[in-house]
Amino acid sequence: MDLLVVPVPLFSEENTVETYMFRYSKGNDLLSAAKEGIHFDGAMHSPLLSMMQVVGLDALTMGKPIFVPVSRLMLMTGLENVCDESPDSIIFLIDGHVKGDATNVSNIRRLKDLGYRFGICGIGNIAAYMHILELCDFIFYDQRIFSDRNQVALRSQISEKFPHMSCVYTNVNSMEIFQSARKKYKGLYEGSFYRMPFVEGDNKVSPLQINMINLLNKVRADNFDFDAVSKIIQRDPALTIALLRMVNTGSRGRRNEIKTINGAVVMLGQEEVRKWITAAAANQLGTDKPNEITKLSLVRAKFAEALAVKFGLYADAQSLFLMGIFSVLDAMLEMSMDDALKLVLVSDDIRDALVSRTGKYGDVYNFIIDYESANWPAVSRLLILYDLTPEDIYETYVETLCWYRDMLSDDEEAQGGETEEASVTED
Repeated sequence: MDLLVVPVPLFSEENTVETYMFRYSKGNDLLSAAKEGIHFDGAMHSPLLSMMQVVGLDALTMGKPIFVPVSRLMLMTGLENVCDESPDSIIFLIDGHVKGDATNVSNIRRLKDLGYRFGICGIGNIAAYMHILELCDFIFYDQRIFSDRNQVALRSQISEKFPHMSCVYTNVNSMEIFQSARKKYKGLYEGSFYRMPFVEGDNKVSPLQINMINLLNKVRADNFDFDAVSKIIQRDPALTIALLRMVNTGSRGRRNEIKTINGAVVMLGQEEVRKWITAAAANQLGTDKPNEITKLSLVRAKFAEALAVKFGLYADAQSLFLMGIFSVLDAMLEMSMDDALKLVLVSDDIRDALVSRTGKYGDVYNFIIDYESANWPAVSRLLILYDLTPEDIYETYVETLCWYRDMLSDDEEAQGGETEEASVTED
């Protein structure tokens, strides 16, 4: 599909993901540096809904509801007939092009009667949207609402006249802004704040995090010591159970299931243990963070790995996977990236990319960050530089999301299986 799209999480003031929204650009808009908003207002059909039919909501949002932008013309075409998901899963998002005339109001009311919800963004005054606002469940504000007098006044007017609407605050791009705003404004928050470190005083790494960092460093050695790795895994009961479950799930038919940590590590071998520990690190290091941090690190890792061949770095796929895992290490440990990387063994290429966005992997890392941020002009520059098409990237990103969805499904199936824990011993 000739579309670049990324699902973006919306957080409650309690820092939990409640819904998602799309940031996107049609391929033919890239070279013209298309602005954020509903670019296909003249279109009769939504490419985003078409994509959802192919990919499924689980791959995009892990089952959470999502805001789907629709145009004035789309409202007239029977949107309910092209939505495979239930009305609870889709929130139609309209913007300032959809005025409060009788036709628009009638179409919105018809969909509301079917159970769909609506959000609205990009309005500059109330008068032209009175009847629309009465039907909307959400209203979007840019984060400058917190400091711009005109925006504050507009929000105050709308909140007074339409108290039923929930607020969505976008472009909240620092943890400091989020921490300050959530104490005053109830609603949903979108932006890069959740993946930024929030350093208050002297943050210390927890014992569990130190254990995981030690384990990462052990398995990153050229020929790691199986006994040393086994001893570190044994210190973490959750990691121990996960390892034995994974190994025994793949060893059905054996006369005896493996019941020792050392036996499991030896059976897997160095490369498989490295891959498993690296993925487990994303979950363990971010245990006190929103689940979205873990998801972000894994999606970045798989996306970076898949981009290796497209950026002429086929032989570096595993290193790019590791770069993705460590790309949120600063947020996990609440310290600068430079300081965080001093705790783990990484190559200079990975360090250069994560600290200064330069070096051998710099373009891949920049591409991923720009893609997540919907910085389409910067994405377009790299597409041209590496002779790539939007369709190349669309397919790669969708495959990445499906990989993450399937990985979660596998984990849930494993956890839903046998719950009897084997006795754990060390060889």
